Amino acid sequence: MSNRFFARAITAGVLALTAMNLGCDKSPSAPTPTAAPPPAPLTVTAVSPASGPTNFASEIRVAGTGFLSGATLTLDGVAARVTGVTSTAITAMTPVHAAGTVDVVVTNPGGPSGTLTGGYAFEVVSISLTASPNFVTSGGQLTVNWVGLSGRGCSGGGDWIAIYKVGDPDITGASNGHSDLWFTHVCGATSGTSTLSAPSQPGQYEFRFMVGDTAVARSNPVMVNACVFVNPMRRITWK
Repeated sequence: MSNRFFARAITAGVLALTAMNLGCDKSPSAPTPTAAPPPAPLTVTAVSPASGPTNFASEIRVAGTGFLSGATLTLDGVAARVTGVTSTAITAMTPVHAAGTVDVVVTNPGGPSGTLTGGYAFEVVSISLTASPNFVTSGGQLTVNWVGLSGRGCSGGGDWIAIYKVGDPDITGASNGHSDLWFTHVCGATSGTSTLSAPSQPGQYEFRFMVGDTAVARSNPVMVNACVFVNPMRRITWK
């Protein structure tokens, strides 16, 4: 057998072995790592409502980007009580503050701050409630006229007005936490009139203007008396 034959055989074997190795290489290639997207920059773009009272806490919503859990909020350097944080919104209760326009500052934990210059205005507000009549029988008609805050929204119904028995706390333990007797949501209106039936239980009552869980104004008291029935035949009054 010639040397040329052996050379051809060896070459064919090497080629076959190489083909087998190439065909059997099934190992997966490692995935190419992808870089995590950079965090959104910290910005403060809006406050709603843009104004509120000087003398009691009021809920506000601050919009922006890049907010982190644990972010703090200040108005004119005074801390607000933060109640909720997402990456684009912070809800908080404003502090008591003198009248004036102030900067709104959000600060992430250990990180940068974002400022909305002149983003919120503290205002002296006048809230009033007037109930009539002062004396009414159970189930009789009651009317309340009210003047409230301007620039308020309707989140969760907004501010609201309710009737309470004089001396009861703002949170009474009723099924809604406050007053099951009667209530209505203001929903951003600045004034209005409501008519209702007087409570069935005799006693002294008042209307309260509620911001969140707190009464910020009260009406004059209203005395509710038991229903009166007069027997026209015997002129006897039953109570």
